[in-house]
Amino acid sequence: MKTKKEVFINIILPIMTGAVIYYIISPDVVFVQRIDAFIGTGMHAGEQAARNAVTVLIRNYLPDILWAYALTFSILFATGNNAAHLRGIFLTAASFSTVMEILQLTPLVKGTFDVADIIVEVVAELVAVFIIKAQQGGRIT
Repeated sequence: MKTKKEVFINIILPIMTGAVIYYIISPDVVFVQRIDAFIGTGMHAGEQAARNAVTVLIRNYLPDILWAYALTFSILFATGNNAAHLRGIFLTAASFSTVMEILQLTPLVKGTFDVADIIVEVVAELVAVFIIKAQQGGRIT
């Protein structure tokens, strides 16, 4: 059974952490610009920080990793918290992540297509599946 603590740790916290990373490091992201317009100001890292190689890696991939991890747990909880269906949960999450990235090649979804994004998201979803397996035991079916 899912608990509020599990939802917070595995879904809300990763999404909020990714959002904060985007907000601080990525003033050019659409949702960040909308937040800035709403609050009337922006609190972002300086231009030098945005060019730092480590910052670029964090900005480009850590929010995606956190989002994919949270997506996997969201699907788990939405399907009744049943670890017996981990293979299906993983395939659903990986398919959704891949489709969302591919849609960035079209005018439907604003963004930049990147194969590396797909790779890091699928790896994060696999990590989430193995964490679920370790917590609940059993084979991945």
